[in-house]
Amino acid sequence: MVSLRDERRVIAAAEKKATEIGQPMNIAVADAGGNVVTRVRMHAAWISSMDISIKSGG
Repeated sequence: MVSLRDERRVIAAAEKKATEIGQPMNIAVADAGGNVVTRVRMHAAWISSMDISIKSGG
């Protein structure tokens, strides 16, 4: 099980990296079973990449 605290930590790290490289992203966090438990779309991220973020396993 992924805790909300862990989800927030993963999203924060991914947002930081996306900002560093100048590429807004869709970020998906999955549990051990591959189920998406959280998804965030950064402003100006490609809308079509939402599906990619989910299918890539988080």
